This record gives sequence, C-alpha cells and structure tokens, in this order.
Amino acid sequence: MKILAVDTAWDNMVVTLYSDGALYSEVSLDGAKKHNSLILPMIDRLLGKANIKIGDVNYFAAVVGPGSFTGIRIGVSSINALTFACGAKSVAINALEELAYKCSDKEFYTAIDCRHDCYYYGKFNGGFENMVAMGEISAKELDGVGSRVIKKVSPSNPEALIEICKAKIQKGEVGALVPLYLKKSQAEREYEAKNMDKTDI
Repeated sequence: MKILAVDTAWDNMVVTLYSDGALYSEVSLDGAKKHNSLILPMIDRLLGKANIKIGDVNYFAAVVGPGSFTGIRIGVSSINALTFACGAKSVAINALEELAYKCSDKEFYTAIDCRHDCYYYGKFNGGFENMVAMGEISAKELDGVGSRVIKKVSPSNPEALIEICKAKIQKGEVGALVPLYLKKSQAEREYEAKNMDKTDI
C-alpha cells in the first residue's frame, strides 16, 4: 500500500509518503506563503526517493482543519486534484486527531491556538479514533477542563499522519476532501461587522 499525506494547515508544511513499509517525509520551514509553490516539488522529491510514480499512490490524504484557512485550501485542493487525476482515493485528517496520536488516556484534550486567547479543541476518550467533542474554547476554560491537554507546538508527526490514514482506510472513511472550519475567517468576520454597522445606521 502507498499513501501520500500532506499537512499545509500551519507555517511548517509536512509532506510524507508511505510506500510498502518505508516512510519518507519532508518539512518546509519557509512559512505558509510558500506552501503553494513548494507542495508539488516536495511531493516529487519524495516520489523520487521511494522510486515510484504519482500514479502508483493508492491513497492521498490532507489535514482538512482546523488551522490556517489559506493553508487548508491549498492542501485540500492539491490532494483532491491529485486523487482525481490518479483515480485514487482520498482521506481527511483532522489536525486535532494528529495531536492525539499515541495518547490513550481515558479522557484527554488536544488544543490548537487560534489567537485572541482561544483554542480549537478536541475531546477524546481512549485514543485518537475516539473524539467525542470538538469546537472553540477560551484559554481559561481550557485550563479548567481537569484532564490532560496536548497543545500543538511543532510540525505534524509524519508517522501520525500515516497511521491515522491507515485506521481510516481500514474503516472505509474515504472520499473527496472538504475543508473543516470551526469559525469564520477574519475577512468574513470583518465583512459581517462592517455590514452590521451599516444596518445600524
């Protein structure tokens, strides 16, 4: 089995390839503005290292959110295009699941800073496959959950991306990717606020 997974939802982009038991990966530290121009060259280099062609890949995957709105769109659109072109299948990865990889506490949370003293959070029971709640929470509320909290502080773990893919493939959780946004973009919020001010006049 061959799986290609990408995470473009953060400043540090991760591209990883699993090919018949071997794992190849690259991390870009050049910032989110470079994702669009770097993603395909990175994929091409990994295919070269594994000595396979893009058409040999069985499953394509991407982190669909939550995270950077622009980054998510780059990853989702790129992977959907490759999936279609290669006649393969695609797998959606939740960024909160990736943080939960290898944690098996009875109850725990994963959290991603979404600015303004707030976090995206996922609540899990027993492992990354058992997320029971997801949403946005204030830093103060997160501090008071009373359970272990795993916060995102580094690029995604390539092994985690692949193992989550394998688990979803086994359960038949495949299909076209759709961005996962837990709140509206800053542009949308500013637009709505501007129009609301006009209606109040």
